[in-house]
Formats: sequence, structure tokens, C-alpha cells
Amino acid sequence: MDLDLGLVANFLVLVEERHYGRAAVRLHMSSSALTKRIQRLERQLGVPLFERDSAGVLTVSSAGRRFAIAAVPLIAQANAALESVRAKPARYTLRVGVPAGVRAIVGGFDMTGIGREVRRSFPEIRLVLQEIPFPALTRCLPEHRIDVLWNTAPVHHPAVDSFPLAITSARIGVVGARHPLAESGTIDVEAFSEQPILYNPAAADDEWMKQFWLGDVRPRREARLVEIDADDITPVLRQVSDGTAVMVGIAEYAPRLPGARLRAVTLTGAAPVIFHVACRRTDRRGAVRALVEAFQTVGPRHLL
Repeated sequence: MDLDLGLVANFLVLVEERHYGRAAVRLHMSSSALTKRIQRLERQLGVPLFERDSAGVLTVSSAGRRFAIAAVPLIAQANAALESVRAKPARYTLRVGVPAGVRAIVGGFDMTGIGREVRRSFPEIRLVLQEIPFPALTRCLPEHRIDVLWNTAPVHHPAVDSFPLAITSARIGVVGARHPLAESGTIDVEAFSEQPILYNPAAADDEWMKQFWLGDVRPRREARLVEIDADDITPVLRQVSDGTAVMVGIAEYAPRLPGARLRAVTLTGAAPVIFHVACRRTDRRGAVRALVEAFQTVGPRHLL
């Protein structure tokens, strides 16, 4: 049945007024126009909605009373739906987590393009980058600190889904300016793994940290690991510059190293770092899924 909600709204006014003239004034139309509209509604419903007694007094029929009870929430819902579709979408924020200290590296991604892609379907979205301390990288999503995590490894947690990106970065060695390898330029990764390498036991999980102490090259029992307690990259670089140990990073660090204190060394034979994006497994919001897909499809500016 095609039910004209405009006619239904007119009917409810007439029920309140019980008089065609007064109802017509409220509706800014003539009595004859209102009469025709009510007759059209009655034809749509197939029942009479009003009756007149011998004195011409207008009363609501039993069918009309039942319809009026059902029509009030119907019109309210229709008005709410109309207001929602006409209203300007509410602006809300998606928080994108990145490992603390690497915000500048994320700039290698076309974040403007990623935001533009998400806003094709969700124009109200605002993206905010939030730095995550190294020890919190595994739990930041389950704890709802952020909505999406950009990382250099998958997150190993049962509540999190991680998706590899078609983007990799070479691993490099970072040494102090006075270190014997400072001027070598290039070294085999297995030879570099014999150096004392900084290791943060509290950082994320072992899979994330493993690639930075070359666990894929040398077993832990043979590694010379120097423990450091660090929430971000700054104290790690400081200890490397002191010459007590070396570290492994990604190639995008190299241009940002202070040349007077640190040197980048190319590691030959080292597997690349694969970037990942992760979200909560139970987060079914369309905007979150669109953001994950945008990271997967929008290319980087210089991370190759």
C-alpha cells in the first residue's frame, strides 16, 4: 500500500480539532482542500476515518481511532528520519596510533590521500595521529586507546586483526659517530649482528622487537643484547651516540640522524620491514574498515 504520510499528518490535525475549518486554518489550506485530502487517505486505507451524526458533528470512527494511535509514532519516526538525513553529519574522530617518536616517518604515507579516500564515504571523519609508547603497542587497541594502529610489525593479540601493507622499508644499522663501523657505509647483516645491540624487553611483543635486534639472523642465545628501558626512540638514539651499543632501525631514520653523533650503516642481506595496519577484531564501524582499506590502497610518497 502506498501511504501518503502528508495525508496522515493532516488526518492527525483533524483528529485534534474535530472541525474541518479549524484544522484547515492550522494547515494553511481551505476546508475543501482538506476534505479532499482526507477522502484520498480513506481511499488509500479502504476504511472511513470520520463520521457525522444527524446534527453534523464530526466524530472519529473506530477505525480512525485505531489508525490515529498507530499513526502518531509513525509520523514521529518519519520526522526523525527526515531530520537525520537533512542534518549536517556529526563530526567525529578516528585516532591513528603510531609508535612513539616515528611521527615524521608516517609522513611518508600520503596521509592527505588516505583521509580523502575515507571521507568519500564518511565526510564527517577527522583523523588524528597519536603516538603510542613502545610497551603499549600490543595493548593500545584492546584498551581502546586508539582506533587503528600503523606499525612496523603485526600485533599479536587475540582481539586484534593486523593487515600487511604492500610497502616495505630496508633495515639499517645505526652506530655512534666514533664507532669503528661509523665510516664503513655497508656491512653484512650477520657481521653487524655480532655487535652489542640495544634491546627493550618491555617493548610491545617479541615479534615486534625481534626484527630490531636481528632475531631472524642470530638466535637469542647467541645475541649480545644490551637492555634499555625506553618508551620511544629518543633514549635509544642517545645511548647509541654514547658508543655503548648499536641499534637497528628502518631506512627512513637515516636522513633524520644527527650526523655529528650518529651514522647510518647499510645492512646487506637483511630482510625488509613490512608495514602493517591493525584494528580491533570486533570493531565493525564502517569508517574504521574504510580507513584500514585506505592504508592498503593509497600509496606512499617515498616509503618504497
